Amino acid sequence: MKPEIHAWRIEADGPITDYTESIFSIGNGYLGVRGYDLQTPKERKEQHALFRAGFFEPVKPGITDMVQLPDVLGLTVAGCRPVTFHHALDLKQGIYTQSWQDRDVSVSVQRMASMAAHQLLCVRMKLTALTHCSVIIHPRLDDSVANLPVHDDQMVDETETATLLKTVEKTANALIMQAVHSSRKISFFQQVLIDGKPMSNGRMEIPLQAGQTAVIEKRVRVLLDDEQANDAPLDPWQAHADAWAALWRDCDITLDADEELQGALRWNIFQLLCSNAADDPRLSIGARGLTHGRYKGNTFWDTDIFLLPFFCWHRPKAAIHLMQYRVLHLPQARALAKKQNLAGARYPWMCSYDGDEQCESWDIGLCEVHITADVAYALKRMLDITGAEITEDMRLLFLETARYWKSRFTWEEGKGQYSSFFVKGPDEYCGAAVNNTYTNYLAKFNVELALLYADELMEEQERRELRFFADHIALLYDPERGLYLQDELFDRLEPLPQNHAAGEPLYRTVCFDRMQRYKALKQADLVQLMAMFPDRFTEEEKRAVWQTYEPLTVHDSSLSFGIHALLAFQMGLQEKAWDYFSRALFFDLKDELKNTGREGVHMAALGAAWQALIYGALGVWADEGGIRADPRLPESIRSVSLPLRFRGQRYRLTADHETCRLKKEE
Repeated sequence: MKPEIHAWRIEADGPITDYTESIFSIGNGYLGVRGYDLQTPKERKEQHALFRAGFFEPVKPGITDMVQLPDVLGLTVAGCRPVTFHHALDLKQGIYTQSWQDRDVSVSVQRMASMAAHQLLCVRMKLTALTHCSVIIHPRLDDSVANLPVHDDQMVDETETATLLKTVEKTANALIMQAVHSSRKISFFQQVLIDGKPMSNGRMEIPLQAGQTAVIEKRVRVLLDDEQANDAPLDPWQAHADAWAALWRDCDITLDADEELQGALRWNIFQLLCSNAADDPRLSIGARGLTHGRYKGNTFWDTDIFLLPFFCWHRPKAAIHLMQYRVLHLPQARALAKKQNLAGARYPWMCSYDGDEQCESWDIGLCEVHITADVAYALKRMLDITGAEITEDMRLLFLETARYWKSRFTWEEGKGQYSSFFVKGPDEYCGAAVNNTYTNYLAKFNVELALLYADELMEEQERRELRFFADHIALLYDPERGLYLQDELFDRLEPLPQNHAAGEPLYRTVCFDRMQRYKALKQADLVQLMAMFPDRFTEEEKRAVWQTYEPLTVHDSSLSFGIHALLAFQMGLQEKAWDYFSRALFFDLKDELKNTGREGVHMAALGAAWQALIYGALGVWADEGGIRADPRLPESIRSVSLPLRFRGQRYRLTADHETCRLKKEE
């Protein structure tokens, strides 16, 4: 099914599938609802549909999963089993509508996760009689639910479900459930109205004349643990629309371009906002947000490197809270470093809601150490853009992560350098390497940040040791080619056979052990580094990296297309940039890797596409020196206008192919 993409609306006709459930997901950062069918109960109780941010439960010792919630939104027209639907997602107002027609009645069902009252989910059904009829409505609170934890290995299909919730109390208008292991409580309270009047009966029979309409509304309040009910707005739909209007004032990017391009960009922004609990620093954003339980709902470097810039420039308070999440979990990062016989603080590759490592694959969990420097880098970018005041805990984060790096590297006396062994950079295909340049460069930058921001927290001896360490970290560079090398082993690997270069992602057709010995990148590695430090590398160095590594990258990851587009825009490679940008922007809407349905929306692809446009095509950047823009718009985008927030001041950036204006707004 190919959706129709309009400037403010995504539409489709057809059955409800895993794919439509994903692309028509809605949320408010605290509650996420996939676009499932409210009319027909799910066939399997483990099918992911509804989530509450921060609600995780153990599925085995030391491993948790984001809890799948029961279907509390069900609103059933008795006797109807629609097969095909009209789907419509109103991006401006944050409302998803499913419509269908039965023999006697036409049905339109809207749903929203309130942006004005974050505990509230609402459904509004409009019935239009086609003949004289009597319609029976059942508002369901279905407590049949289970989790299907997804294995870290993408080649493994899990079939064993886990029961994480049990029913404590169930009435016509209330469902209270308790977590099996932790005893955490989640409660659902529903109110049903017909034509605006509250109803108490669970089963409702509504007589209708031909052409007559009736509106049935269901409001469900979701309370986790001991949360108290907040005041609900008198008109939750209007309050929700007003809240979305305020969000779009801060976040909308207006294009003079094809309507499909404009709509796809807004859908990307919409999904980013739906998965961000902007007011709660205890909550981060998982790799699939609140659209699916893939990766057990955990937080990766995706949030720090790919998503954070959007929030820094549009919603600075949310950005500060996303970084505060990392600061709050510094004790757990210290504990992880200690567990690995190292000093300082080491952030987990797959971070649970409470800061613990969740990765069960040793080569990834223990070797993807760059995450620790990614956190420090992200904190620095947040401070530069938002102008937030640096706290003592932030200074300590810079210092403790620097201490980790000094203990993680090995001093090679004969070479006079510190080297990193058994590490993986962003490219995950090429095995555990020696001196991955991305990792080493970020580690060096991390230590430089500690020396800059945590000077007063160190004794002189430690300052000297960290300075010496930073100055002697190995950075692989071939002066003859003017080329930074990915690592010490990459050039020795064998070429990827041409018959493997197209079709499905390689991880689905090639054993991972075999894949690690091919000279092929899963996603951007040194291209990623060049994009993150636009002023630290020459144009010649960027082009050398591009010419060497871009042809070898197979893009089997949602993180890759947007970053390649970003660098290509900056280098003036317009054809390449446009191709990569289009694939990033439509990554889920066009189901680029054929996994959007079974895995949910790829949050990193959304953020990478935004960066490709803002950092790449518009050339926006900011550091201690201020903010700048250097547009290189593709022909298909005639002009761009958007709001930006920089250090407490709101700006309006407008650009076309001849002019660029960055103006402060009152």
